[in-house]
Amino acid sequence: MPLPDHWGTKEDFATLFKYFWYRDFPMDKSAIGARRTDWTIHVGLVVRSIGDFMGLATRFERGGRKDAVLRSLEGDEIAVEWEWQGIWGQNELKKLRAHKVWSPSKDGHKSLRYGVLITYTHTPNIDRVYERVRLEWAEACWPLLLVLIDLEETKKFPSGKDFKNINFSVFDSTGQKILGSVPAFPWNVESTRWSIQAF
Repeated sequence: MPLPDHWGTKEDFATLFKYFWYRDFPMDKSAIGARRTDWTIHVGLVVRSIGDFMGLATRFERGGRKDAVLRSLEGDEIAVEWEWQGIWGQNELKKLRAHKVWSPSKDGHKSLRYGVLITYTHTPNIDRVYERVRLEWAEACWPLLLVLIDLEETKKFPSGKDFKNINFSVFDSTGQKILGSVPAFPWNVESTRWSIQAF
């Protein structure tokens, strides 16, 4: 029996992502040394937490080397890629489009609910990224949730990146739908306990 249509939606994934992103955040006022590896692990933990919360199994490095696949009893539901270097010169969109859906049933055709790309860009390039994704995702077989973290270069943090916002958009046959954005650093979320840790 397939998952209900309203279960594990793109909007659900975006909502859970923004909350789990702040959980066990890899840096704070006293420990600003998070590097690329720390952020990669953090994203993996966020994705696994989302899968767990949705009642799906998370399988890493599956299906043609996807970073992760969230799987129900019926098979693959959501394929996820994340890329530290952004979308320029990378093949994550192609991998998500070409994902070969696994299903334990060999008698039917199963489609993904959607793909997810989590990536980074410099703040002035947000619209260029959206345009590139629109072009590359045109006529794809399933929708794409783009989780785009915009940033500025800095010497303030060892990662060299000062994250600004997490921007959520869905790309499908009707075009792009912007779901909204939230601050990338928890201490920039006003009136939370994290906001008193700002530096």
